[in-house]
Amino acid sequence: MTIFEGYGLRVATEHIGGREAQLTRAADHDLVYLQFCGRSTIESESGVVEVDPGEIVLVPAAISHRSTGTDQCLRVRVATQEFVTEGVDPEKPTMQRQFAVRPSEPIGITNGGNTDGDGQAPVLEHISFWDPQSDLWVERDVAALVGCKREGGRVVRKLSAFNYFTGMTGKGGARAPILYNGKEFRVDVYNLEEEQNGFHRGCDEDEIWFQFRGHSLNHTEWGALELDPGQMSYIPRGVAHRITGSPGFLRMVLYSRKLVHPKAFNNVSERETRFDVQ
Repeated sequence: MTIFEGYGLRVATEHIGGREAQLTRAADHDLVYLQFCGRSTIESESGVVEVDPGEIVLVPAAISHRSTGTDQCLRVRVATQEFVTEGVDPEKPTMQRQFAVRPSEPIGITNGGNTDGDGQAPVLEHISFWDPQSDLWVERDVAALVGCKREGGRVVRKLSAFNYFTGMTGKGGARAPILYNGKEFRVDVYNLEEEQNGFHRGCDEDEIWFQFRGHSLNHTEWGALELDPGQMSYIPRGVAHRITGSPGFLRMVLYSRKLVHPKAFNNVSERETRFDVQ
C-alpha cells in the first residue's frame, strides 16, 4: 500500500507472508526496507540477510532480490530515485537493542507465495524502473543468482536502526544518527523523551514520520497530532512543530527536498491495528 509519493520518493507498507513468488530488480532506484513486525529473509545477488524488528536494509539499485516473511512480517518500503550511502558504520553500533513487536490482531491478507519446496526452481524476475511503463520480465535461475556477486559496487547490508545513538536527540544535544544520506533524501532516527527544546521548521524539505516505539504528542501550526507504534504522518516544509515523546520513544524520519504527498488516509482504512513494541 503506497502511503506517500513524491517526485523522487515513494513510501509504502507491506505484509509479506511466505516466500515472494518473484524476484525484484529495481533498475534505476534504491530500495530501503525497515522491518517493523515479524521477520524477513532477503535473498539477493549479495547473499542472504536475516532481518528482525528494528533492523533496516538497503538494496542498491540493480540488485535482484526476493523476501520471505514470517511471524506477521510488516515492513516500511522506501523507494528513492536518488542513490544513497550509509551514514553510520554497521560494524560500530553504540548499543545493542533487540525488539519484539506484537499486533493487536492478525494482519490477514498477505503478499507472497508459500514456503513449500526449496525455492530454487526458475522464477520470473520483475525488472522495474522509476517510470512504471518501462517494466520488463525475465526468467532466472535462483540457485545461480543468489550470492553470485563477488566484488565491487554497493552490497545488500542491514543496520540496526536504533543502535547508533550517542545521547538523547532533540533535547540532550546529541545529533540524530543519519542511517542513509543523499543530496535530496536522508533517513534519520530519534530517541527523544519528554518535550523537545523548541519549535522548529524545515524550510527546504518535507518530513515523513514513522513511530516505531512509544507514544508521541506532536504540536504543529496545524494543531496537535498523537502517534503510536506503527503509525505515520508527515510535516510539509515551512510548518513549525515540536515533539513530546513518552519513555521509550523511537522514531524514523524520512527527509525529502522534493515535494511528497499523502496517498492513504485513515477514513478509508479497513482496520485499526495497534502494536505493542518491547
